[in-house]
Amino acid sequence: MKGKTIIYVAYSPYENQGKILDFILESYQNVFAFTIGHHNLGGNNRTNKLTIYRSGKVIKESYLYHIPIGNKLVFSILPFRSILNLIQIFYQSLKIRLNYGQVDVYFSVNGYAAWMGLVLESFGLVKKTVYWICDYYPIRNENKIVYLVRWIYWQFEKMAARSDVLAFHNNRLVKVWRDGGLLPYLKTYPLVPIATNRSKTNKRRNLKKIKLAFLGVLKRSQGLDYIFDSAELLNKSFPGIQVEVLGAGPDMDYFKKRAKDTDLKTKFYGYVSEKKIDEVLLSNTIGVAPYMPDPASVSFYGDPGKIKRYISLGLPVIATNIHEFPKQLEKHEAGCLVKYGDVSGLVLSIKKIVKKYSTYSENASRLNDRFYYKKIYPKMFEV
Repeated sequence: MKGKTIIYVAYSPYENQGKILDFILESYQNVFAFTIGHHNLGGNNRTNKLTIYRSGKVIKESYLYHIPIGNKLVFSILPFRSILNLIQIFYQSLKIRLNYGQVDVYFSVNGYAAWMGLVLESFGLVKKTVYWICDYYPIRNENKIVYLVRWIYWQFEKMAARSDVLAFHNNRLVKVWRDGGLLPYLKTYPLVPIATNRSKTNKRRNLKKIKLAFLGVLKRSQGLDYIFDSAELLNKSFPGIQVEVLGAGPDMDYFKKRAKDTDLKTKFYGYVSEKKIDEVLLSNTIGVAPYMPDPASVSFYGDPGKIKRYISLGLPVIATNIHEFPKQLEKHEAGCLVKYGDVSGLVLSIKKIVKKYSTYSENASRLNDRFYYKKIYPKMFEV
């Protein structure tokens, strides 16, 4: 693939989740990466932009127009932001066509963005479209605005099914698309989960002071409430226990209040760089991924990227068993599975891991190596 060109459209802060951007930069000569903002990441973080890479190095960065809004208006104003993104990406892609020639591959991880790729392909701006299906937004919702927006999004998914290459995170997503009439039942599609980097470990972790790490966008469906609901027993069982939260999101203020009300020592880092994430996680004892078991939540259908990040750093994991991947944690003794809301189960899992910490940490690293990104991603682009 080296020598070819690619347009990559992703949503912040997930543009390099599972090292996918790194793989693209290593595999393509010219990379035109569009990053689009959805939630407010806090601070001065600029999201909507086009970054042009040549041979893996940034040669130009252009900021696109972005409508700054509060979290409460995310869904209601989404159609206007989507139209604006379409106009800007089309315009920039036209400039790319004039300056660099026709682009070989258009790659996206979102239904609307995948549909935009089909528009560009119809105008001869790209040769092939690749859509990596990473999530599913259940249409039914009590909020009428959310219901309408998700129904509209599903219409774009239907059109995006015409992409030249479709790859899925897991079998659950394939089933949703088949049941929705988007895929023929007899045809098979590549399963491409979130991949990992080479393992890093910290063999000098201080096990006398337990630190639980949570990585991700701060919204309630991620299940962080479970940790604060368990605060009393956690403080009693592990004096001085600390929770470190990396990430920002619509419910950050809510969780800060919960931390204060429950007296659980919690440090909120907000949005942090990739390098900083590794630095913080390496100082923690266990990574937690307490997703809520709710089929109406988008988190129910994807691949747990935070778990992959934990094991890439030799961090044992405690997770709720709602995805396909977490079963691997127990199978390979790299972590423990708990039932959401089971306070005693959480405490027992921490004790179990700490008792055999070196074993769990080493097994996490071994499991990580099975999902190394250079092994996982090529099949998505070679179909």
